[in-house]
Amino acid sequence: MFFHHNGTAPELVEKLTPLNGDGLAFKVITNRGTEVWPGGNVETFCTDHFVVRYLSDSTTSHKAIAGLLGRLADAGIDFIKTENLCTFDGKDAFSLGRGK
Repeated sequence: MFFHHNGTAPELVEKLTPLNGDGLAFKVITNRGTEVWPGGNVETFCTDHFVVRYLSDSTTSHKAIAGLLGRLADAGIDFIKTENLCTFDGKDAFSLGRGK
C-alpha cells in the first residue's frame, strides 16, 4: 500500500498500528526503495511517499482488505495506491523487498 505522509516512519507506524486487523498487519515500510522500518536508519532522507507492506499469516480476503482501507479512510490516512500481493499454487507472485 502506498501512502502520502508528511512525517517520519516512526510517526507513520504510530498512526497505522491501531488500524491493523482482520489478519492483516504491516511488516515493513520503505521510502525510495530503502527500508525505513523496522530497523531503518533515522538519518535516511525520506520523501512524503511511503510504501507499507501488509501481510497475513494465512489466506486473506477482499473483505479484509476493504476493511483495512475503511479503517485507514476513517482515520484520515492518505493512501494513494494499493497492490495485492498474491500467491498462486503456493508460490509468491510478487517480488520480495531488497535484501529479502
